[in-house]
Amino acid sequence: MTHSPDGASTTRRGFLGLVGLTALSAACSTPAGPKPGAARATATAMDKLTALIPKYVPLQVVKPDIIGSVPGFGRDGFLKYPTALVDSVTAKPGKGGTYKVMVPTWSPLPPPLGSNSYYDAVNTDIGATVDFNYLDGLTIHEKLPTLLAGGDVADVTTVPGWALTAVPDYSKAVDGLFEDLTPYLAGDISAKYPALAAIPTLAWQYSVFGGKLKAVPAWPTPSFGLVLFHRKDLWDKFGLTPPKSADELFEMGKQVTDPKAERWAFSDIFLVMQEIFRVPRKWRKEGGKLVHGYETPEYEAAVAFMRKLVDNDLMHPNVLSAKSAGDDKELFKSGQILVKSDGFSFWAETLIQMAKENPDFWMEPVPVFGGDGGKPEYRVNQDPSYTFVKKGTPKEKVEELLGLFNYFSSPFGTQEQLLFNNGVENEHFTRDASGAPQQTELGPKEIVGSYVWLGGRVDPIFESQAHPNYVQAATTWWNSAVLVRHQDPFDGIRVQEPGDFTAAVKPFEDKVTDIIRGRRDVSTLSQAIGEWRKGGGDAGREFYQKVLTDNGRA
Repeated sequence: MTHSPDGASTTRRGFLGLVGLTALSAACSTPAGPKPGAARATATAMDKLTALIPKYVPLQVVKPDIIGSVPGFGRDGFLKYPTALVDSVTAKPGKGGTYKVMVPTWSPLPPPLGSNSYYDAVNTDIGATVDFNYLDGLTIHEKLPTLLAGGDVADVTTVPGWALTAVPDYSKAVDGLFEDLTPYLAGDISAKYPALAAIPTLAWQYSVFGGKLKAVPAWPTPSFGLVLFHRKDLWDKFGLTPPKSADELFEMGKQVTDPKAERWAFSDIFLVMQEIFRVPRKWRKEGGKLVHGYETPEYEAAVAFMRKLVDNDLMHPNVLSAKSAGDDKELFKSGQILVKSDGFSFWAETLIQMAKENPDFWMEPVPVFGGDGGKPEYRVNQDPSYTFVKKGTPKEKVEELLGLFNYFSSPFGTQEQLLFNNGVENEHFTRDASGAPQQTELGPKEIVGSYVWLGGRVDPIFESQAHPNYVQAATTWWNSAVLVRHQDPFDGIRVQEPGDFTAAVKPFEDKVTDIIRGRRDVSTLSQAIGEWRKGGGDAGREFYQKVLTDNGRA
């Protein structure tokens, strides 16, 4: 196994895949605790925040083999590991401080500080002690409201953006618990913190809460929440070519499904099919009015498509019986499912695992296509995760922490990134014939996603061990998909929604699930939409219309 910027390790790559899945499931559920009322709903336009954030100064230390298609959205690629690494930070950023740091994890807990040579090596290199406390990523959106309400936060807290927005009145919580970083980071900071200055502007804009820069962006690379993968090796055996419409995808599904051979075409792909049918992320403007995605013919078409898969027995029965997502992954790997959706990082993770079990295994995202055969629109998540500093931290400690965050923002091709991604050579990793780091047995036991949360990098795609064709295939798909990214009328505006609008989502989507699974008739969709409107949908429309008006976009 190997660490890489696109997920760093099979362990870390695994939790990043779950990030996308958990984010989407969290978006479809109502968090525990009190709901924010409409009076607390807010919206902030990002383009008005220039004076509060760092000036963007690019930082590239090694030249990629493949250049991304769209600045800020495309991904560079490295076909081989750089032979000469650069020192990004010439002096220890730490001043001997010790900090309790809370980050999420989707991995088994590693040995703690004092029993972990990886922690020892990184803490020695930075000149400070970072002591991690991990919060379970699968339940973070449920536990975070209580944790923040208690007010007893760590010295540093990193929160995924999707989990934070599950917190009622999260802007108020952020303001009350975390330090204002505006005085330290506004303007041109490239001389003092060059790696922080290289974090894209949009990620910094999202990190402004209530008119103050309250966080350093973590993981700022825009990402696709879900990708439609297929077992291309098996498709090739059936003589199938990439579909250009949902109808073609359906017909291909009929060709490959054979219950007697324990082979079904699909897992539950409803969320990604909404993108393929061009359902708006939330709203679109029609004749000066806002129309929600639920109300569109595209959404109805996506629901009807999924119901057709169920009616024709093209979805694996385990998926229909609501078994775990782990089954979904394993069924795909074993060839019982040929098409599934997952986070982008699932690709390299699976290739690495299957290289030893099945050398002929090959998977790819289905090439971009529109449900009706027209131009596709793929959704790109732009908001980052957030790394906060506890309110009341002394100035010298804030500056020390910012130096550490700058270190952990060091880009691919630096000695620093090699260390915090891979650990110590000949202990946590060795080199393959091309010089790329390869994990030892100790590596995944001691290294999970930890220090990587404390910085923001626009990571290229590199994975030397996944498959010889992986980097070329991955960059080709990614850089094609971002060319047709969905344009949302609220792009660049962070919105804290009215509570009634948020609360109306789960009851509606539960009814839609019943329709897709055959427990309700398709004709009841319009009734469910009407109930959604009365239960908070129309109130949300009124609020969002005001957001457009207030920001000159009506």
